[in-house]
Amino acid sequence: MQSSSEIKIYALNGFSLKQCLFVLLVLLSLSSYLVHAQSHTSCSKHTCQAPDCRCPAHSIPGNLKVDTVPQMVLIAFDDAVNWDNWDFYLRLLPPDGNRKNPNGCPISATFFVSNNFTDYCMVGKLHARGMEIGDHSVTHRLPRKWWTESNKTLMAEEVLNQRQNLVVKAGIPVEDIRGWRSPFLQPAGNDLFSVLYENNFTYDATLTYSFPKNLYSPVLWPFTLDFGYTLVCNIARCPQNFYKGLWEIPVVGVMDYREHKLCAYVDDCFNMPRDKNDAYQMLWKNFLRNYRSNRAPLYLNLHSPWLTTDYQLDALDEFIQKMVSMDDVYLVTMSQALAWQKDPTPKERLADFKPWQCHGFRPHAEDSKQCSFTFRHKNAPGHGPGTGIETTHSRRRDKLRNDLLRSRQTDRSENDSTGKRGVINNDDQSQTGSSHSQPKSTSEKDRQGDQRHVYHHHDHKTHRPWFLRGSAASLRPSRGIAILLVAFFIKPGLISFIGQ
Repeated sequence: MQSSSEIKIYALNGFSLKQCLFVLLVLLSLSSYLVHAQSHTSCSKHTCQAPDCRCPAHSIPGNLKVDTVPQMVLIAFDDAVNWDNWDFYLRLLPPDGNRKNPNGCPISATFFVSNNFTDYCMVGKLHARGMEIGDHSVTHRLPRKWWTESNKTLMAEEVLNQRQNLVVKAGIPVEDIRGWRSPFLQPAGNDLFSVLYENNFTYDATLTYSFPKNLYSPVLWPFTLDFGYTLVCNIARCPQNFYKGLWEIPVVGVMDYREHKLCAYVDDCFNMPRDKNDAYQMLWKNFLRNYRSNRAPLYLNLHSPWLTTDYQLDALDEFIQKMVSMDDVYLVTMSQALAWQKDPTPKERLADFKPWQCHGFRPHAEDSKQCSFTFRHKNAPGHGPGTGIETTHSRRRDKLRNDLLRSRQTDRSENDSTGKRGVINNDDQSQTGSSHSQPKSTSEKDRQGDQRHVYHHHDHKTHRPWFLRGSAASLRPSRGIAILLVAFFIKPGLISFIGQ
């Protein structure tokens, strides 16, 4: 006879010993399967191997020693290309190619171009100059959440239609349009990345990475999405699916000049530089962070309105000149950076590194690209530069500008008659969302030099071209509050009416 305690051992809650052993074996098998499956669905050196796969990491590709790694600088401009920024690009990236990398090839940069206000003739000339042109949407529309909440069909329209614009209007071969960046750095999750993956884009440059928050820690290298996006998602929605071979060039922030806060864009820092030295030191110190740690690419993302402040343009110009004076620093495009990462080559052998060679470069090669500028130069009203012919686009833009100016003058007249001019005419801000503010005192103006614009890209849609400046203002929420306060003192009945 078995004791009652023995019975309890062999029969637990109605299960026999054999049944318990069977369940235990099933659980062990399941756990082994899960471990095996996990090993094949997570990124590691065993599941992700160069050249077409890279896990998110700070380690140097190819296990090269840090002193043999070329320091890459990736300058990227977002949004429209037109007369507002053309002279900046001529100065910083001269078409004669006299600013050269150590291998003797001209420096280069990347331009993520949106459709609104873009002069595609200029875009084609930048491409002929050796710059990379990326896709940045057709509409660049507001509100920002539209991009986060968008579906695959809408994202396909934005991505593919703008790529077609660059092909047809700028004459860029479709195979040269390799990268995408979402407006406002707002990803649309799998709805966006499936479009990029299915249409043979090489990389995305949208996802933000908010580390390091200092000037001495190593920086993240570009990586692939073979196993999805496994880092912290700073701006939803990040991609969850696997996209084999699709690269992510992260938006790694730069520290502001006070070394207090990260800035996704150079021009979007909370603490803006006060003078040329502040601006230059901000760029230089961020460069040294990469150069002295793991030599990951220095990501410098910005919008051209930052350059309308003379001392900031001078600072970037001086910074670029400093870069070209160093024998192990290369200013390259994003695609060139990925080419190096796929084939890590010591700096001593870069003269023979084919993706960075420039045998076909000719000074002023863009001059041979025949096209007519879409918009007239602001110093040559009525005529397309170099053509002597007023274009249909010019006349259409003239009519739009004149209509807006007349509308604004009408608003001013009405406001003068009611005593509200200070409320309506408080800011020169268009429906596109770019804001302009003037220095409030002579001393402040002297200190800021020629800083005519205060521009925060994440709050507004796009920089306003010269031919639409001075149009009727669209009001921010703060302007609406001001109107309500004025209305309260002028017509108290209005408040009670709104309250109903």
